[in-house]
Amino acid sequence: VLENTAAPSWVMQVILLVLALGFPLAVILAWAFEVTPDGVKRTESLEADERPPSMAAPDYLLVGLMVTVVVIAGVQFARMPGQHEAPPVPRTASIPDESEASIDLETAVGASDSFEPIDERTSIAVLAFENMSPDPDNAYFADGISEELLNILAEIDGLKVASRTSAFSFKGTSTPIPQIAEQLGVRHVLEGSVRKQGNRVRITAQLIEAGDDAHLWSEVYDRELDDIFAVQEEIARSITGELESLLGTRSVAVAAPTRNMDAYQSYLRGRSRFYQRVMLDEAIEDLRRAVAADPDFAAAWAFLAAIEYVVGNDGYPTELDQDALTLKSVETVDRALSLNPDNVMALAIKGQQLFDATSTDSVEQGLTMLESAASRVTPDSTPRLWLGLSLFQLGEVARALEVLEQAQAQDPLVAINNGYLGVVHAALGRTEIGRSYALRSVELSGSLTFWTNLLAIELANSGDIASAVDLLRESLEAIDGEPPLQGALLEALTEGLTLEQLEQRHPELMEGAVASFFRTNAGLLLGEIDAALDEADGPITGPRYSLINSAWMPSMSALREHPAFFRWVTELGYVDYWQKHGFPLGCAPVVEAGVTRLECGGES
Repeated sequence: VLENTAAPSWVMQVILLVLALGFPLAVILAWAFEVTPDGVKRTESLEADERPPSMAAPDYLLVGLMVTVVVIAGVQFARMPGQHEAPPVPRTASIPDESEASIDLETAVGASDSFEPIDERTSIAVLAFENMSPDPDNAYFADGISEELLNILAEIDGLKVASRTSAFSFKGTSTPIPQIAEQLGVRHVLEGSVRKQGNRVRITAQLIEAGDDAHLWSEVYDRELDDIFAVQEEIARSITGELESLLGTRSVAVAAPTRNMDAYQSYLRGRSRFYQRVMLDEAIEDLRRAVAADPDFAAAWAFLAAIEYVVGNDGYPTELDQDALTLKSVETVDRALSLNPDNVMALAIKGQQLFDATSTDSVEQGLTMLESAASRVTPDSTPRLWLGLSLFQLGEVARALEVLEQAQAQDPLVAINNGYLGVVHAALGRTEIGRSYALRSVELSGSLTFWTNLLAIELANSGDIASAVDLLRESLEAIDGEPPLQGALLEALTEGLTLEQLEQRHPELMEGAVASFFRTNAGLLLGEIDAALDEADGPITGPRYSLINSAWMPSMSALREHPAFFRWVTELGYVDYWQKHGFPLGCAPVVEAGVTRLECGGES
């Protein structure tokens, strides 16, 4: 009854405590008094004919049963979470082989053994603070304060902090705190609100112990905007003070990233838009205003470089020159690193730039910098994700799996983390496990089918057309509407169409930027490798990601052993890297009739 009425767990604790304390009292009163027709009388004052008969065997059994219930209640009370031990958290683990593929999605999202799991007793999630400002556009400021607190707490030794994207995924929902904590695998939750009006800020924060749904601490701060960093430090110190018995004494000091409040607000707005991947052109303007107001604002330079790089390379809607943005991001990230060589976002962007630069040594230099970024303390799983993807593109599938498991364990509610982990499992021959993760990515994103398409390509080329059709249908059912590309791929498999026939049926897919992506995915799905590779040299990055991610699938030997594929990866600088560190998947270059290609066999 309590569970179905959503009663907090402390209600049961109180009930058990009352039972345990009240039972001895009830026994004493029952022993000393009797209820008679003339009222309640002490037992020793009763006449012989008023005394109750001696207890029969069933009475002793009833008393024994009552005592047993109380003993069990006492034992259960002693074991209640928050009294003597932490409540159990669902452990997630990497899946060793295909035989264990029939798994529930809640437990499928796992952590590598090499990745330190969150210690629940000293773990916390920072939820997006609610915007209580009169102006709804100030939501960016509430998000920004939450993010700043999350970053500060992540730096505290011994305190494990849930990643930003997963924690912020509950924004605007009515999910109960214990349920949020269970999904994030944490013991404590920080929530609050921000009200900003003019130069005045009111921040309300409260720390909740999720096991008991109990408020450990709460405070209201009314400050001038100039005092915002002092408030952040006070909140962090209050949290470490509440957890001192578990963490020990921890010092907290917040260094102001800028003293220019106009620059700081522009930075928070631009960063918020970047994380949400919305209004990215405006986000670039926000961050350019921030660095113009304070040229020494390292964090603003780092996020400006990130947005310039992402918009320049990943095909987001923009009115800006993408090639110019890509070049500008190199200059911008160098500025960020000159101001703060340890900025994790700047290190990750620089590593990705070097990995994509295609010069002889840049691939190796990029990996080194990505590894450095991935090893730093950060609540953002992006550096690990980028490192894992770079390793996978190089064909180092086993290493990529380990890193992508870490990224997914750090941020389990992010679609891209689940999607690419599913793709790498499929590359290792674990298609059922890969399918679970890929479908989870569709569920989390509500729209993206990129990763299920890659798994369908593997299934179709391995001869399992029925499973490929089922996967495409299931991913379509999980999203709103029917993406034209997804519908066309499903149509091609169910009706046995060629790429040419599919193009004739869907001329709308042969126009603009989508045409290259369509031809690549449809060509790979239908085994028409030449047509797919024709798109590798185009200006759109999507087809290249489809090609390089498909190349290491077990069934795609025709792609990775194609001469055009060898020419392409040579231009990317991968062949230079392989010649120094070894070729993947047992591959080796062979020359036939003056043309070089890979010949592959064995395992990576």
